[in-house]
Amino acid sequence: MSDPRSASRAAHRDALSDSVAPFADGRRLDGGLLRQLFIGQCLVLALHLAWMPVWLVALALAVAGYRWLQWRRGLPRVGVVRRIAAVGGLVLALRAQYGTLGSMDGLIGLLLGVYLLKLLETQDRRDARVVVMIGLIATAVAFLHDQGLPMAAGALLAVAWLLQSLVRLAGGRDRRQAWREMAWLLVLSAPLMALLFVTFPRLGPLWSMPRLDRASTGLSDQIAPGDIAELSRSAGRAFRASFQGPEPAPGERYWRVYTLSHFDGIRWSRATPEQLAATLERPVEAFVGVGARSPWQAPATARFSAELLLEPDSRPWRPSLGAPLATGQAQRYLADGTLEGLAALSSRGLLRLDSSGAAPAYPDPAGSRWHRLLPVEANPRTRALVERLWRESGGDPDAYLAAMMARFGEAPYRYTLSPPRLVGEDRVDDFLFDSRAGYCSHYASAAAVMARMAGIPARVVAGFLGGERHPDGYYTVRDYDAHAWVEVWREGGWQRLDPTAVIAPERIEQGPQAVEEGAEAFLADARFSALRLRELGWANRLRLGWERLEYRWQRGVIGYQRESRHSLLARLSDGWHELWARLDDWLPGRGVLATTLGLAAVLVVAAGGALLACLGVGRWRLQRDERRLVGALQAWLARRGLAAVPGESPAAHLRRIAPHAGAAARALNDCAHDLERLAYAPLEAPERAVCRRRLSRRVAEVRRRLPRPRRG
Repeated sequence: MSDPRSASRAAHRDALSDSVAPFADGRRLDGGLLRQLFIGQCLVLALHLAWMPVWLVALALAVAGYRWLQWRRGLPRVGVVRRIAAVGGLVLALRAQYGTLGSMDGLIGLLLGVYLLKLLETQDRRDARVVVMIGLIATAVAFLHDQGLPMAAGALLAVAWLLQSLVRLAGGRDRRQAWREMAWLLVLSAPLMALLFVTFPRLGPLWSMPRLDRASTGLSDQIAPGDIAELSRSAGRAFRASFQGPEPAPGERYWRVYTLSHFDGIRWSRATPEQLAATLERPVEAFVGVGARSPWQAPATARFSAELLLEPDSRPWRPSLGAPLATGQAQRYLADGTLEGLAALSSRGLLRLDSSGAAPAYPDPAGSRWHRLLPVEANPRTRALVERLWRESGGDPDAYLAAMMARFGEAPYRYTLSPPRLVGEDRVDDFLFDSRAGYCSHYASAAAVMARMAGIPARVVAGFLGGERHPDGYYTVRDYDAHAWVEVWREGGWQRLDPTAVIAPERIEQGPQAVEEGAEAFLADARFSALRLRELGWANRLRLGWERLEYRWQRGVIGYQRESRHSLLARLSDGWHELWARLDDWLPGRGVLATTLGLAAVLVVAAGGALLACLGVGRWRLQRDERRLVGALQAWLARRGLAAVPGESPAAHLRRIAPHAGAAARALNDCAHDLERLAYAPLEAPERAVCRRRLSRRVAEVRRRLPRPRRG
């Protein structure tokens, strides 16, 4: 005896399904298709989870759980009021999460939330198609977060699932057939995608929406002693560089990012061209120039030519190996040797750069007085030390600087990745006479202060030192390569001084991982980084292999810009002209060859166009006459051993062979049904046209899905 409550629920569910408005083909959504849509949503959501709030997962599970209970237990459909309330709650949650809906993350969160909530009102296949289309849009939007290989692989999987969902919604009988159709669609579209990729211009604004809160380098435009030491804990990638021509030696890989010339007694900070112009009452143009070449130093002095693959950064800094001299496109060249882009990088970008490899060889328009400024009566013990060293050096600036550097190399000064914290007002005094242990920023700050106290113009430069060289020849520079050094004005040019080279030469040659003291701080914030397995041979080879593959993807695919497109098309054109010239040389009669090949090409194109036109006209006529369309199908079936018997109508013929047609059975029955409707039902003209187009699609489906006859 059946359970009355189960029977009641089943009746309620049947009534609920009957009340759903069917799509034009009369098919409603079942549990299998609901599961298909939910899995697709999970795949799309997974692409965004690293950048979006985790509570979106809870929203997805809540929507899926309710729809499952609704389908299993016959729960009522979610009403309009509750759906509007859900959207309102989503908007409030996103506003609380990001503070505004105007940011990129907020807009993407709104898209994903609406995508998940859409499942609540999805009842028929038309709604399901809308869900799939939103999923395709959300998949494309995921590339605003990242364009690396993992994202591309995940997006391909999501697109494949969504496409096979569309195939099943279009009437696919089983999952295997849907996957086969999806694979065929991708194969057919691959040549077109490749052609558009090669020839179509890049749409930069589409893939570079501003993210002003995003910075890849941990550097800032101001530092205090110890700030850069924190970056040794991170393995974040700042940029990658490949050289065309000579490569710098380890001791020459000083990547300038920005120059810090203002010191308040505790912190060094950068003065922008606008600030300098206002303070010194000079035009801004005296401190910055825009163009593809430096207005301050001749490009003839270039020693290194590099191509940089830069990580996204909310600030416009561009690293330069010494003084920047020329770039592949217009940039801002600051008079202090800093290179800036015209805009921040919201996605990875390529920069071609020629640089001197040394400190700038021209004076700073701010003047020597600006680079000698210090707080009055600050750091008295350091001032006394400077006076003593100055007297001992006989008032010779070069001898004084040599004595200052030699002092840093003496005990008990130590170079450590875990320097003690300085909290006093006279921090240079505290470092030089009390702690005597520090990182590069400690020594650079102290050296610049001591130079200024002796009347020598000096400034601090923050950037990167070193980089890991890969077997392919390019360098990867990471956060832990951040470094600070000093530039002093001597004999008509800036001269680089690096106290780190005196006290810890292993840091210059091998990187921060070679520093023993405080080594526990190295990569402390990257506990799961593959860089921790450098000493393990096979693991390091896997890491380098993956980084090589990812670099080639970023450089060759993501970095494919207008110059690359023009270069490729030029190479193809040159190859064609070279082939033509060789044919012209090999065969006699150059004029005859050109005329013959030209006429042959014209005839082939004309014949192909005529053939396509005939096929198109024939297909158009065939689709407008259902009797001819089904007659052609019957003739095709007869050639495969499935001919009609004498006196059998076309519809009866199709229904008779349907049970033995495998995957084409459903399409054959649909063909018979549509043919009878067109023959006997009183259809209006628009409805007749829709039915005729559907019949044409079903005929094509039969031709695709009918199993081939076995050859005996």
